[in-house]
Amino acid sequence: MTDERLSASSLDASSGSSAASLGGARQLSLRTSLALLVLLCALPALAVSIYLAVMNLQLKRQVLYSQAEVLARRISAQLDSELSAIESGLNVLATSETLRRGEFERFHGVASDALKTQTVYNYVLTDSAGRQVMNTVRPWGSVLPQTGTPAQIGQVFSRGETVLTDLFPGPVVGRPVLAMGVPVLRGSEVVYSLNVGLSPDRINRVLLSQTLPEGWLVAVLDSSGAIVGRSRDAERFVGQKAVPALLERVQTRTAGSLETLTKEGQRVMTFHLPLPRWPWTLAIGAPKSTYEAELARLAGFLAGALALFGLGLWLAVRQANRVLSSVQQLNDAALALGDGKAVRLPTVQLYEAQAVGQAIVQASQLMADVRHRANHDLLTGLANRGLFMELAQLQLASAERELGPLALLAIDLDNFKQVNDEQGHACGDQLLKAVAARIEQSIRANDVAARTGGDEFLVLLAHADEAVALDLGRRLLAALRQPYEGVRAEVSASIGIAVYPHAGQTLTRLLESADRALYEAKRAGRDTSVVAR
Repeated sequence: MTDERLSASSLDASSGSSAASLGGARQLSLRTSLALLVLLCALPALAVSIYLAVMNLQLKRQVLYSQAEVLARRISAQLDSELSAIESGLNVLATSETLRRGEFERFHGVASDALKTQTVYNYVLTDSAGRQVMNTVRPWGSVLPQTGTPAQIGQVFSRGETVLTDLFPGPVVGRPVLAMGVPVLRGSEVVYSLNVGLSPDRINRVLLSQTLPEGWLVAVLDSSGAIVGRSRDAERFVGQKAVPALLERVQTRTAGSLETLTKEGQRVMTFHLPLPRWPWTLAIGAPKSTYEAELARLAGFLAGALALFGLGLWLAVRQANRVLSSVQQLNDAALALGDGKAVRLPTVQLYEAQAVGQAIVQASQLMADVRHRANHDLLTGLANRGLFMELAQLQLASAERELGPLALLAIDLDNFKQVNDEQGHACGDQLLKAVAARIEQSIRANDVAARTGGDEFLVLLAHADEAVALDLGRRLLAALRQPYEGVRAEVSASIGIAVYPHAGQTLTRLLESADRALYEAKRAGRDTSVVAR
């Protein structure tokens, strides 16, 4: 202030001139004014803290889903390897000369010998009516069950390919089993199905061999949603149906996630993934408590922040003149943070106020960094794939409403690998920056360019038909084939163009069409553009 160094007592007193200047408004005391100022500082900071808490929880949740997906794909590969090995062994036996000639008694001995090197129950030969012709559990010539063969084995005859059944009660072994059947051919005709009985214990051993985070649960479900294997309490739950919410997802044969309860009643976030080659589904449950604990920690942080703000308010009331400038600066910093502006550490005199100022500055820096990292490629400054997909969906929705055109260009650099191999990744990074700059210089202000990984770029052209897209493609090819400073290799680009709605009416189809056109451009000799038809 210039000539306005007022004491607390003078501010507490009413002044006729000041009241007149305020239009007759009630004059506030310094203590009340400082209390309001501190509250103005506190509320934006609290809002930022809550915002960061929500972001942190979302990040924690996304990390859990990513861990579950990686684990699911690893277990899926191991199960596929296990089942494929069984299938290979079955195919070897199914093509044996003994079986082809119909020498079933001799084949019974061959199959029985094969059991010694296999961890399976038995081998069973069935005809198209489901009747057992041979079963290694019984001596040759014994009376065999004429029923009990799972109906799914019949698909071996109708489809002529390997079939993996759901869990069923074994008519001979007398306990729940699985079966895999392969066709036995005579010429092109399927005359028998050679089946192997599998114990759910074999699936459980694969699951138990995994190193799981504490509290995590893995289960394998057959096509009916019955539990075939489980990493915990398998003896108790194998054969039971999955919980209803998960059971519904199993029928769709799609990958995804949902929040549900385990059979024991534990709340989990579940990632489900169908096995690529087999009609089973892998489900991985991560306890919700793993990120709810984070929520409790953040609640404690917010409670501490509130306590700190209360202390600051109390000190402000007691030390009005000393705190006034500090509170004003903190208020300015908080308002700047609320407006999304850069925040500098305010100059304050009190320790508590200093801590609040640092928290606001850190929050400002974190918010700016999070916004930038979430939406942009750190190397080139272009939009990243996430931001591009979001903007593309909005533009596609607009194109659908207005029945207007929309174009998508997929760009891939030619000879980029040569630059990295011969001149190093630092040179490659400089090249990518230069390419990004040339792309931005070539497109319109309302177009969107993104780097989606490596030397791959996408460009979205709003209100652009094929002619506009081809024109931009020619200009981009010309710009990107120009020499680059410090780069010895001849770098150019290949471009695939997809135009809505001819090349696809969804973003996924447009991207697929653009990728196919890009590969056609590569095959056509590179340094060219191809329109998806």
